[in-house]
Amino acid sequence: MLPLHPHDPPAIGPYRLRARLGENAYARVYLGVCDDGSSVAVKVVRPEHATDPTFRGAFARRVEGARGLPGAHMCAVREADLRGAVPWVAVSRPLGPTLAELVHAHGPLPVDAVRPLALATAQALADLHGAGLAHGSLWPDGVLMKSHGAALADPGLEWAVSDTERRAPHPAFAAPEGGAGPATDVFSWAATLCYAASGVEGPDGLADVPLQLRGLVDACLKRDPRLRPSSSDLVSMLGGPTSPHPWSPSVRAAIDAVAARQGEVLATDPARGQATPPETGRRERGRLLSLGAGALVLVVLAAGGAMFAYDRLFGEPADVPAQEDTAEPLISEGRCLDATGFPPPEEPPAPDTNVFDLTFSGDGDVLGVASSAGLMVWDWREGREIARPITSGSGSLSEAEFSPVGCTLVAVTPVEYESREYPVELAHTYDLLSGETVRHLGPQEGPDDQERWLASPVDVRGFAFSPDGTRLAVTLDRGRGDGPGTHTVDTATGEPGEPIAEGFQYETRFMDEDHVVTNDSGTVRVWDADTGEEVGTVEGTSDSSLAVRPGTTQVAYADDPEIHVEDYVDGTEVASFTREEYENDDEPFLTQLLFDPAGERLYATWMASTGTDALEYHPYVWDLETGENLLEAADQAASYRSVAIHPDGEVIAARTTNGTPPILLDPDTFEQVDALY
Repeated sequence: MLPLHPHDPPAIGPYRLRARLGENAYARVYLGVCDDGSSVAVKVVRPEHATDPTFRGAFARRVEGARGLPGAHMCAVREADLRGAVPWVAVSRPLGPTLAELVHAHGPLPVDAVRPLALATAQALADLHGAGLAHGSLWPDGVLMKSHGAALADPGLEWAVSDTERRAPHPAFAAPEGGAGPATDVFSWAATLCYAASGVEGPDGLADVPLQLRGLVDACLKRDPRLRPSSSDLVSMLGGPTSPHPWSPSVRAAIDAVAARQGEVLATDPARGQATPPETGRRERGRLLSLGAGALVLVVLAAGGAMFAYDRLFGEPADVPAQEDTAEPLISEGRCLDATGFPPPEEPPAPDTNVFDLTFSGDGDVLGVASSAGLMVWDWREGREIARPITSGSGSLSEAEFSPVGCTLVAVTPVEYESREYPVELAHTYDLLSGETVRHLGPQEGPDDQERWLASPVDVRGFAFSPDGTRLAVTLDRGRGDGPGTHTVDTATGEPGEPIAEGFQYETRFMDEDHVVTNDSGTVRVWDADTGEEVGTVEGTSDSSLAVRPGTTQVAYADDPEIHVEDYVDGTEVASFTREEYENDDEPFLTQLLFDPAGERLYATWMASTGTDALEYHPYVWDLETGENLLEAADQAASYRSVAIHPDGEVIAARTTNGTPPILLDPDTFEQVDALY
């Protein structure tokens, strides 16, 4: 943003001009103010185009076609003069930086900001395409970052240049086939997200797109436009149409800092002598150019033996004070193979180390192993241990889970408290990159001011990350007692949400970013993660197990001897599977129930007594489409207790029936291809 030049007009039409916003392929753009105080972007056609009748015709068609477009994520055409000597158009202009300005000032967006940006811009394109129009010139400078969401800066008026010059306004973000249509817009949308996540122009930044979005973005970058999803498909796959998730505090602060400066400029009226004096013009110009440069802030606090830090999301923008009561983000960005926060011991695990649980990192490069030797992290391709956040095992270390993004593990470990005979089992997150450990009490009162004890100690029973990693659910072992059993934690701020799920819950999972699912071994319940309100139920479960089919509103549960897959929204049964051998087992117990990341297979394992001290394990893998048990069809399938499935389906890690050591299975044949160590 630059101050007005002496030769710039004070007003255009009914709009008073306050500053220059820059130029694009066809116009000089001003920040203007209406009589009602609202802000607009006034786009004045450049002289070389104003005298070109072909351009004027193309520009007029696009402006008229865009009038009255619906949608909360598209800046609307307010007014235009298409017949004057110099055509212009006024478009609504929320205060805040463009995406390009924000990334330039503060670096790539943090992981939790990419998905809201994706949903907002996808909904804008869907509205545009639904009206029979195409944008044709989507790029980071054409995306406005608002305090509450994002919007396209205009409905594609810049493409009028391409109508006359036969070239894309922004080649780095243009589809390879050229032209302007819904498929080319989808390509440009994906390239813009790559830039947001990486700071690199065009599709080259794909590797930095958060893992949960990378497959979708990659599909949008296909060279063949017929293979790309539509904009309406994008909205559905991103969980819309709905309001995107709010920005994290650091992103919101960076946006609000720019909006505040722009608001000051709007309130200054040069016509009344309030413009900057000539002798201070240079200093004022620098202030207008400033977007609030990021400052890396690192504050380490010790609390009850757990370390908290203000790590880099963006860095606090200049002139915006750091919020001292903001907790540390739980998840750092980076490659898991580069983790150095918790180096492994010099001695490898003993061959007889008992393995309790397995979990792949979101990038699929490392495997977490909860064991009697502690919580180990392995480069599974090289068979090399790279980290050990917990160096000794206990009965409580029966489960661990990686965050879907970043390299953070959550597990339950014991904590000694005064006046309590036995340790309290509490959840802890371990960030492998920063080396930070954070303790999570769940929705219970305490500790006191001296950090010595909980008011009424309750063990943590379970935990789960949301699909995008923005939330962590922590569930207490309430037994038969009353009180809230679960709450969620914002992984960007560390702040707890509203308590949900009263009483005892066996399993806790996320249905999507905004809904938590619990199972009390009688009813599966779905809860709004923001309000704690119960929004759906599935009746009839006779077991504690629970699985959520990715990207759907479907849950799997057991009603012995059957496994059911049901949509909680409309109550329809999607599939059911019967284990005929169930009646012949001695005290069968379902030990694992989960979907693969693609939602195409359902894995289940039963444990049964043999009448001696030994136990038998009966694994099943059902194809959701055909109903076939794929293990039964496999010739040399390995037997196992439980599995973890690589996020891209590359391999399956499995616990052996004797508990040591983990093995790696071919995902198609289920044959053992290697051992972890």
